[in-house]
Amino acid sequence: MKPLRTYIIIKNFASSLSQPFISFVSAAFGISGESLAIVSSAGSALPSFIQFLLGFFNIRGKTLTFAGTLVSGILWISLSFIPFNSIFVIVYVFLEASLGVSAYGWYLIMERVSNTSRGKILAQYSFYSVIGGIIATLITGFAVNREFGEVKYFFLTSGLLFLFTSLLSLSFDVDYARKPLKGLSLNKELTKFLLITFLFDVVWSMAWPLFPLAQVYVFNMSFENVAIIDLVANFSTLLLQRKIGELVDKNRRLMMFLGRLALSVFPLSYALSTSVYEIYLANIVAGFTSSINSTAYLSYIYDNSKDVRKGLGLYNAVGGLGDIIGSSIGSLGVEELEFLGLVVAIKVMMLVVASLRVTASLFYLKIQEVKPIKF
Repeated sequence: MKPLRTYIIIKNFASSLSQPFISFVSAAFGISGESLAIVSSAGSALPSFIQFLLGFFNIRGKTLTFAGTLVSGILWISLSFIPFNSIFVIVYVFLEASLGVSAYGWYLIMERVSNTSRGKILAQYSFYSVIGGIIATLITGFAVNREFGEVKYFFLTSGLLFLFTSLLSLSFDVDYARKPLKGLSLNKELTKFLLITFLFDVVWSMAWPLFPLAQVYVFNMSFENVAIIDLVANFSTLLLQRKIGELVDKNRRLMMFLGRLALSVFPLSYALSTSVYEIYLANIVAGFTSSINSTAYLSYIYDNSKDVRKGLGLYNAVGGLGDIIGSSIGSLGVEELEFLGLVVAIKVMMLVVASLRVTASLFYLKIQEVKPIKF
C-alpha cells in the first residue's frame, strides 16, 4: 500500500500548491464575468460530469489514475506559460476535467482497498491528503504573498510533481473496474432529494465567483491571506469530522439541514466583515459544513438508491449542472449591479446569496428519513 500513500500525499501536495489560488489570482489579473464563473465552478462541476460519464464505461482504475494524472501534469505546466486570458480559462477547464478522470480512478482503487474497513481506511487516506495540502498551501501563500505573478512558478512545480505521481501510479499493486451503468431509473424519494440538491447547488454556487472578487476588490487580500483562510477551514475539518459523523448517524435529516444552513455564514461574512480577520473567524464553520457534506448526503443516497452507483452518478451530474448555472447567475448579478459601484454590488449579491442559502436549506427538512430495516 506504500505507493498508494505516497501517490495521494504528493498529488494533493502538488494540487494544493496552486489550486486554492486559481480563482483569486484570476480575479486579480482581470478575469471576470462568465470567464470567472467558469474558473470558479470548474473544480466542482467538471469532475462531477466526468465521473458521471465514466460510469458508463468499463475502464480500470489504475488506467484512469495514470492517464488523468499525466494529462493534469502537462496542463499545469502549460498554465505556467500562459497569460491570464481566455486561453488560460480554456486550458484550466481541461485541467479540471483531467483531475476528474484521475479522481474517478482513485475512487475505484479505494473502493477495493477499503472493502474490509471503509471508514477507518478512507479516513486514513483522507488525513494524509489534508495534511499535505495544508503545508503546500501555506508554502505558496507565504512565498508569493503580493507578488502575484510568481504563482506561475508554483503552477510549474505542481505540473512536475503530477508527472512524477503519474509514473508512481504505474506501481500500484491494486486495481479495480466496475461494470458499466445501464439505465437511470429513480424512486420517488431519491428524485425529491436530487431536485432539492439541484436547487441548493444553484444557490450555493452563486457565491463562488463573488468570493475572489471580494478578496481582491473589497478586502485587498494577498496570497498569504487566502492561504490562512484555507488553513483555518482545513484544521476545523480535521478537528470536527469524526464528531460530526456521529451526529449524522443520530439525526441525518437535521444535520443535512444544518449543514446547508451554515453555508450562509460565508457570503454573510464577506458582506458584513470589516477586516480579513473576521473572514478567518467565519471559516471555522467550514469544518462543520465540510464534515456534513462528506457524510450526510452520501449516506442518504446509499440508503435510498436501489443501485448506489446510479444514485451517486446522478448526484454528481445534478450537482455539477447546478454549479455551472449558479456560478453564471452570480457573475451576471454583479455585472447588473455594478452601477452601484463594484464593492457595493459584491456586498449586495453576497447578502442575496446568504438569504437564498437559508431559504433553500429549509427544503432539506422535507426529505423523508429512511429507517434501517430491523430483523
